[in-house]
Amino acid sequence: MLAELATLIFFMAIATAVVWKACNYLEDACHELSLYYGLPDSVKGSTVMAISSSFPELVTIILAAGIHRDFELGLATIIGSAVFNILVIPAASVLFRKGTLHAGRDVIFREAQFYLISVLIVILMLSFAVIYHPVPGNPMSGTLTISMMILPLLFYSLYIYIQYQEVHDHKSDNRDLETTVIRSWGKLIVSMLLVTFAVEVLIQMVIKLGEMFSTPSYFWGATILAAATSIPDLFVSVKAAKRKLSTASLTNAFGSNIFDLLVVLPAGVIVAGAVGFHYPRIMPMMMFLLFATVAFLVLARSGSELTNNNGKVLLFLYGGFIVWMGIAYIGSGTPISAS
Repeated sequence: MLAELATLIFFMAIATAVVWKACNYLEDACHELSLYYGLPDSVKGSTVMAISSSFPELVTIILAAGIHRDFELGLATIIGSAVFNILVIPAASVLFRKGTLHAGRDVIFREAQFYLISVLIVILMLSFAVIYHPVPGNPMSGTLTISMMILPLLFYSLYIYIQYQEVHDHKSDNRDLETTVIRSWGKLIVSMLLVTFAVEVLIQMVIKLGEMFSTPSYFWGATILAAATSIPDLFVSVKAAKRKLSTASLTNAFGSNIFDLLVVLPAGVIVAGAVGFHYPRIMPMMMFLLFATVAFLVLARSGSELTNNNGKVLLFLYGGFIVWMGIAYIGSGTPISAS
């Protein structure tokens, strides 16, 4: 068993490295394209950087729901990734740079406002799914349908529209990149293919871990897989923080979570058609995500900046999340499927 476990860890480490490296190229390509199309830093951080670094989560839920028929694995990965983004990324960003990390008005008000509403929209959808589309024979389980995905997608469209208003008034002097735009698009496509392959390997390894330790797949999705797919978000934000781009560093974390909740989650449902989930398993994770968001905002609101001590508090909360997941979810059952 130890040899098999070592093999799984080895392949997961290789796949995680591939995801990180491929997303690094993906982020570079998106950065070049955003320069070409004239996007300001605040918009780039909350949309382009967030979408490119969240591509692993998008692939995860599509493969989990569409290929492996395990939607709860994908859903738990999204929630776990969101918790990682809101706690670990700001903590790492402030701890790996000199001085404090400034959290400006854009972060605390605009991005946080959209993000909090995004979390509430997902909680509302999950509750409606249990009330109006219960899984037969499982009164505490619900079914998410394609029609229910209209609300989050519409809200994300509003988010993009507001971002576009900034782009519309922004003047760029980087229109001299015509010779590299084709190469950038090529780099983008190749990077996406590499991420897809690596994520599939991670999913298979996580499923084998569940079988080896007789634990449900969503536990590993919310912890191991979520952390592995969030590595690109972490490096993008830390890199931005070291460049003293505090706003881009923090808006990337919020933008990634908004994209995950309002686009990635609906994508998984659309691919699968209709998916079931067990409410008592998923809702506590969503409530912890809400708690983590409030904790971040309380710390960031004090002086409109994050200090090293704030970063340590955020890391402590994430450690508590991992411990709580282990205690609450190991041995709690198998995924629920929609009929």
